[in-house]
Order: sequence, then structure tokens, then C-alpha cells
Amino acid sequence: MKFNYRIIEDFKDYTSLESDILYLTSSKTVADYLKKNNEAVCINLPDEEDISEFNEYKYITINGEEDVEHLKKIYCHIKGIPYVIVSNDSITIREEAPEDLKKIYAMYSDEECAKYLSPLPPFYTFDAERRFASVKNGYMLFGYGMWIIEKTDTKEVIGRVGFEYSDSSSVSLGFMIKESERKKGYANAAAHLCVNYLRKNLPDLKIVANCSRENIASIRILESLDIDYITIEA
Repeated sequence: MKFNYRIIEDFKDYTSLESDILYLTSSKTVADYLKKNNEAVCINLPDEEDISEFNEYKYITINGEEDVEHLKKIYCHIKGIPYVIVSNDSITIREEAPEDLKKIYAMYSDEECAKYLSPLPPFYTFDAERRFASVKNGYMLFGYGMWIIEKTDTKEVIGRVGFEYSDSSSVSLGFMIKESERKKGYANAAAHLCVNYLRKNLPDLKIVANCSRENIASIRILESLDIDYITIEA
């Protein structure tokens, strides 16, 4: 995806031939027109006093432009595209999508996961689209969450990795790899990529972890990350 953004305050500056564009505007008329044309729109205002007339718009920037990556994340959320957190030649870590839910349940169904992870609620209790909306809100609000691990070349979903709220100053790291892809270095690579990402983007948050004392492989990964962790009974 070749993302870009454009500030637009007049209809004459709009062309429908462009793609992967987030439009920033302070004009309600222009915003409504762009939205009607299925464009991604973010309201760009000088101060919060002008927000009231834009109640139906979820994404608003105040006092100028945000950094490009944040704007790209807004574009992805509007268009329903999982935002890529970080990647290398072997794995890509991205936000969750509705179609990932069945794959997540399948990964949690093997005996190894059952030993170390809390069971998921029954599948029928979830509405994938509503869950996706809730997950997206969390990603944008906190800047972190539980993400999907997929192979960079084949896009095969092979695991989950990310952070959950621990307290106001710390997050808890978690990761898992599906049974057929274990012992290939994916968990180690994903954990290091995520920890480095969080330290760069949210440096004030302390990273902690809990791990079963029987899960030797995960303990070795945690030891290599230089984070605080505790071992617990399985």
C-alpha cells in the first residue's frame, strides 16, 4: 500500500482517481462530500472548540498534522485494513482482522496452548465485526494490543503477540505460535520485534510478563528480552 495524505479545503482540489489517500479537512461540507464518495476522511481542526459539528466523524486531529504513521493507521482503520506494526523478511506483525477470529480459536485448540494459556470464551459468543470494532478502538486508544503474526511471504497466520494492560505504567507481554510452526524461531523474533517497537514508540511504559515455570522455551525468550517477568504454576 502506497499511503499518502492530503489537506483539502476546496472541492476543486479533489480527484477520485487517486488511491490510498487520507484526506484532512476542516470543512464540514468538504468532509461530507468526501465521505459520500467513500473516501477516508480525518477532520483537521485548529482547536477542540470546533469539534461539535463533526460528531459523526471518529478521527479528528487538533493543532496541525499528526505524524505520517499515525495518519496511515487512521486510514487503515477507516478502510478496514489491518495496520502493519512491524515486519522483517520472515514475519509480519499486524493488527487483527475479523477473518482472523476462527484462526485464533484454531491456534488455541491444541494441548500445548491449553497447558499454558487461559481458554477463550465459546466462539459463538463473539460477533467478529463487533469484536473488530472494539479491537480497533483499543489499538487507537492505547497504541498497543494483541496482534497477529503472519509469514511475510505467504501471509499465513501463525500466531499472536503483543501487550495487555497491566497497570497505569506497565503492560504485559504475551505471545504464542501455532503447533505446526513452533521451534522455528518465530516466537523469539516476534517478541523481540514487539518489545523494540514498544520501547521506541511508548518508552514510558514498563514491559512485564508472566510465564508458567514449566514453559522453558518461553522463559528463555523472556530472559533474552531484558524485561521483568515472574514464573507461575501452570
